[in-house]
Amino acid sequence: MSRRARWVTGGLVALHVALCAVLFEPKIHTGGDSVTYVLLAESVLRTGDGYSLSLEPGPAEAHTKYPPGYPAILAPLVALAGRDFVLLKFVSVLFTAGSVLVFCLYARREREWAPWLVLALAFAVSPGVIDYSRWMLSEAPFLFFTLVAVWMLREDESDADISRPFALALAASVAGFYMRSIGALLLVGASVAYLLRRQWRKFLVHGVVGGGLTIPWLVRNHLVSGETTPYLEEFLLENVYNPDAGTLGFSGLVGRFFENGVLYATRELPRALVGSDSAWSGNPLIVCVAVLVCVLALLGLVKAVRRGPGAAELYLILTCVAIMLFQSSVNDVRYLVPLIPLILLYALDGATMLATRLERPGWLAPLPVYAMGLLAVLAIGAHAARIPGNLDMIARYNSGDRYAGYHPAWRNFFEAASWVEANTPPDAVVTVRKPRLFNALTDRRVMLYPYTSDTDSVLSLVRQTDFVFVDALFPTTQRYLLPALRRQPDDYYLAHQTDAPVTTVLGVRDDRTPNP
Repeated sequence: MSRRARWVTGGLVALHVALCAVLFEPKIHTGGDSVTYVLLAESVLRTGDGYSLSLEPGPAEAHTKYPPGYPAILAPLVALAGRDFVLLKFVSVLFTAGSVLVFCLYARREREWAPWLVLALAFAVSPGVIDYSRWMLSEAPFLFFTLVAVWMLREDESDADISRPFALALAASVAGFYMRSIGALLLVGASVAYLLRRQWRKFLVHGVVGGGLTIPWLVRNHLVSGETTPYLEEFLLENVYNPDAGTLGFSGLVGRFFENGVLYATRELPRALVGSDSAWSGNPLIVCVAVLVCVLALLGLVKAVRRGPGAAELYLILTCVAIMLFQSSVNDVRYLVPLIPLILLYALDGATMLATRLERPGWLAPLPVYAMGLLAVLAIGAHAARIPGNLDMIARYNSGDRYAGYHPAWRNFFEAASWVEANTPPDAVVTVRKPRLFNALTDRRVMLYPYTSDTDSVLSLVRQTDFVFVDALFPTTQRYLLPALRRQPDDYYLAHQTDAPVTTVLGVRDDRTPNP
């Protein structure tokens, strides 16, 4: 890389960090995954209970869903600062900034200056990436390690023997797997690429070593739970939030594949291009841009596959198939975040191919620059629209408003959780819709009510707890919990209630519970 390119790369990393700073979110992510990683990091630091969660009453339960890589990264900071969520979020900023650096290096080879510059800019300011720099989620480290692996795998293509890039790619791929289980698809894609190129020695070494290093996690999961990963069962459920809907057959999976394809192209990719909470994401023009990006990326991908599929192409294809077959009810932009660099690369290559074939009119020659420049301009415009409000939220948070920026229903959720922490016994057990988040906030044991219309099943669980947390947020609470509670209203007493939108804490009566 030339000196000029190094200076530009440094400037893009600095720009990325600056945007991360002004768009930073000091508050806790309302999803359960974020705090789960912190709880698991605490488990990594404990001895005697393994890699586990202590949510429900009884002994700690071995955790099998999220690999231990990201919690292990968080563990030293948790040991030093405890549940300092703001500090822990800076880990994600470091990984996304590192991803910008790696992407600039990866994308530079065999590209002219102007297309590379706008491509690197589009990635550095990508709202999808910056959004996940501000949460305690595994997307940022997974993005970094998969990018390193793809870069090193490309560098390894020109080496006949096993070399340093091969070893670095393998190490990064295994690290990616231990960030997110779907990283196994990169290991598979790389092995298949070696097989197609008839590089037998690399194929065997990569398959044996890569597979061998993932086996401990899979074997451990099988020993403690009888299954290697809980994701496999979720693939077949029609709706993970409504198990009564049953499972899908082959035709159902095919239908889900195409339904998800449309949803990701028209709903989730626009969110990746302009921001997951941006009002712009639903604009028809943004949706059209996202669909155009999909078409260009598909053209670039087809061109690369026809030339001879490498690890990057196979990894992208396998991952897209996996997320298209997964639960439609949990579709989210986060699953696209690790794919953003490859989507941009192939979209640029697709635009280049299109410009080459359309010799006239001549103004189409710089089409790749136009395409990536448009994405960069949209991203910067979306950031500019969001920054004033975000800075105001940060100012209010720094002034003491812990719930600045939350929807009123979420403010009441947190306020009621604070009441539970301050006014219930430490050994109290609470029925709640967000068990992991609630446990991290209150240190109370929790139980999630079953997603079933069978009120006897719901009440059976509720009777095992001391309090019931009735939120104003989730349809499942209205669908499953409230009908069961209304069936026997005298079994509960009002312990705490917030202003509208009302969040309620009910005490569960037993024979010893006096009338309040």
